[in-house]
Amino acid sequence: MEPNGFYHAKKYCPKCHDYVRFLQNLEASYCVACGARVRLFNAQDKRAFVRGLAADRKRAFSPTKRKRVS
Repeated sequence: MEPNGFYHAKKYCPKCHDYVRFLQNLEASYCVACGARVRLFNAQDKRAFVRGLAADRKRAFSPTKRKRVS
């Protein structure tokens, strides 16, 4: 299990093709290895994240059958 926290945070660097440590300013985040601008996810992980959100939203708003109390 990977520890969470500020010093262990990683983002995806498209130039390094990996999740890397980064430096952040008010406008963007940059890879510490190559200096390229980093993103939160790579394309595949982003699609999986969005699909998961859609599934959760669908599940949360789907009508539930009410049981009759006799």
